[in-house]
Amino acid sequence: MATETISPELLEILRCPYCVSGETRMPGDDPGRLELVGNGKWLYSPESGYKYPIKEGIPVMLIEEGRKWKDTPIEELPDPGLLVEPSAMSAPTSFSPAVSSGPDPKLIVAGVIAGLAAILLLIFLLRRR
Repeated sequence: MATETISPELLEILRCPYCVSGETRMPGDDPGRLELVGNGKWLYSPESGYKYPIKEGIPVMLIEEGRKWKDTPIEELPDPGLLVEPSAMSAPTSFSPAVSSGPDPKLIVAGVIAGLAAILLLIFLLRRR
């Protein structure tokens, strides 16, 4: 799996969401600058210590995600993995049709009524001649 990193232009404008939001805003004119670490697979905020994974070239900039990795040393950060992990469900190996208990009784009744109505209409039309 080829892991993509982010462009220098994007790195220049991204900021740690923890460092720039509300009550947790850090002091200074430009808080929350990020550094690429872990072979370009992680973003690190020296101010907060939060670390954000880059999955398939997309930074996961959720405060909860950054907090989760805060106490993990940079050299111990794992490979971020895929943006969306594959489902645990496997594809069926063979087709098995749904078990049916027979035709719907309501459809049978509707068919009988429609048939009777057609017969009555035919009788009515033949009598008019």
